[in-house]
Amino acid sequence: MKSFLVAYDFGTGGLWAILNAESKDQITRRFPDLTILEQRPDTMSEADYSRITAQETYSLGGPLPQWLADLDKP
Repeated sequence: MKSFLVAYDFGTGGLWAILNAESKDQITRRFPDLTILEQRPDTMSEADYSRITAQETYSLGGPLPQWLADLDKP
């Protein structure tokens, strides 16, 4: 499994998470509305990235937070 930083931009804000998946394509097929990054953007502080990594990390095969479950396209 590889870890990917994902973002959901809903216009007036956005939500971030780390998704563990086999590939970027696996995420894209299931969540076409997410932006997928393979590394932290320069505009995101190390502290924010660490918080996301510690509190918002999920596996595609496990339970997801409600906002991701709402975007799920199985």
